[in-house]
Amino acid sequence: MKKYLTIFMISFLVFFCILGGLYYYLDRTHNKMQDDEFNQSIKENPDLRPREAKNDVVVNTLVLGVNDGLSDIMMVVRYNKENNKLAVISVPRDTKVKLPGVMEGKINSVLKQEDGSALVLKTVGDLLDIPIHHYVRIGLKGAEKIVDTIGGVKINVPLHMYYQDPTQDLYIDIKPGVQVLDGKNAVHFIRYRSGYVDADLGRIKAQHEFIKAFVNKLTSPSILPKAFNIINTMSNHVKTNLEQGEITKYAAEVGKIKIDNIQQFTVPGKGLKINGVDYFIHDHEKLSAMLEEVNTALEISKDVAVTAQGDSVKADDSKKEVQAAANKKGIRVEVLNSTKKSGLASKVKAELEALGYTVVRIGDTKDLVFSESRLINRSGSDKDLTLLALDSGISIVDTDIDNSYDCDITIILGKDRL
Repeated sequence: MKKYLTIFMISFLVFFCILGGLYYYLDRTHNKMQDDEFNQSIKENPDLRPREAKNDVVVNTLVLGVNDGLSDIMMVVRYNKENNKLAVISVPRDTKVKLPGVMEGKINSVLKQEDGSALVLKTVGDLLDIPIHHYVRIGLKGAEKIVDTIGGVKINVPLHMYYQDPTQDLYIDIKPGVQVLDGKNAVHFIRYRSGYVDADLGRIKAQHEFIKAFVNKLTSPSILPKAFNIINTMSNHVKTNLEQGEITKYAAEVGKIKIDNIQQFTVPGKGLKINGVDYFIHDHEKLSAMLEEVNTALEISKDVAVTAQGDSVKADDSKKEVQAAANKKGIRVEVLNSTKKSGLASKVKAELEALGYTVVRIGDTKDLVFSESRLINRSGSDKDLTLLALDSGISIVDTDIDNSYDCDITIILGKDRL
């Protein structure tokens, strides 16, 4: 996922609400931000109309960062109206989901489907099992222009950031030291990672510093004379289904939230290559646990969760665990060792059986040696495949469906398991 857009999205949403108090001017520009495609879609397909937020304690807003028609950034901002608690859930762009009219695909491509603007709310809501009331959509160029409109962001660049990737048309060259970054270099600053000793940890630290600098600039008294220009810029690059009155309604409360108090979460799972395509497969059990953590952060009752359909559901973790174990018991697995290391297949067999799987046999691949482990889907069950991929840590998947075969999935252990 392109984490650099996340920074803009969070900061932008906070500022979006802060400026909501400029009621009359915002009213003049708000119509430009309304998504005609979305309005037409819900008019023709009432089932896609999002639920109204007025009767819900928690308001859920989907924030989309769009690049070339794909939603590269997908975040759900959950706001508890009763206590001003706020949490952000990031959804990886490659998350595998069911798409309309096709078998399955990546969640970031939903926006390109027919009725995509409305359908993306339902798809994300179904994934997280919560209603999505609103959405805010902004393009990468729009994020850059917002930074330029506020006059740039002052930041201390910790090292010489130099990186080139012609395939992405990406050329980063920022000298070290305290300086004001324009929109283009601000994007480059928070995309950069190759020069940090600790890679992503270094970039996360830099992103954190940028969030503080960006929001401090947006909320400083010196920015007020530019407020109208900023709203104009947003109106040209933002699409939303938020009504003007709703923006002003939330502005007074959300604007008080400190950026340091916003808790961030990411849908859990792992990358998986299926028939040559990279996907992110979310872990159902860990996702349920994470959503409970979100409810705790928002101080929502632990016993009752509100689903996307609005039903009250009592949590029963022990029942879920028993059911999960029963599901795995029905998955028949074959383990083949290609490394020639004695005992490796037996070890994996014991690990899988401890998790509840049925291992029908172990063996070796004779003269075939694989550098990387892989799964071979024999039955065609994506659900079984997902469970085993997450539990085994194997991210390469091939398909060879054979209903006469006496197992559902074959595991081939490669040299990476050594």
